[in-house]
Amino acid sequence: MTEPIEPDELSPEDGLLLARLEAMFIEADPAPDGAVALAKASFILRSLDAELAALVEDSESESAEPAGSRAMAVRGPGAAPQPRQLTFQVVDARGRDEVVIAVQVEAVGTRRRLTGHLAPQGPATIEVRQTAGAQARSVDADGRGLFIIDDVLPGPMSLTLRRAGSPAVATQWTLV
Repeated sequence: MTEPIEPDELSPEDGLLLARLEAMFIEADPAPDGAVALAKASFILRSLDAELAALVEDSESESAEPAGSRAMAVRGPGAAPQPRQLTFQVVDARGRDEVVIAVQVEAVGTRRRLTGHLAPQGPATIEVRQTAGAQARSVDADGRGLFIIDDVLPGPMSLTLRRAGSPAVATQWTLV
């Protein structure tokens, strides 16, 4: 077995070969749309003091169709996309729910509308961050933990939940 080659040990010919291989793979099998933006966004996923809420349910992934294989209209507008249900969760050391953020994503023209609720219920501030948007936007959840966020751009999105007396909770980045 050979030892890995360190970057400073590469000859100019090796560097050229690697550059050509990179170009070949980019042309033959480019990264899916949004994947690069999603990867970059993962580096700024959340603030250091926020807990991560993992995506535990996505109604789109439970369908019988493999991801990316849904039929699309080619010559007309086609049917409107079905609402999508996303559930994010933080569990404690004993495996019990600490926080659940459930969101329904609906297409409204070329934008998205997020209708959500929190468990446990109660007032909170929900912040939506997007790689395409310049600044995060915030909305308030009511006393029952209900919130609506309109005019969300399609693409990578993350939510951050803030409540008085509790650490912030950030969802993983998800394509909407």
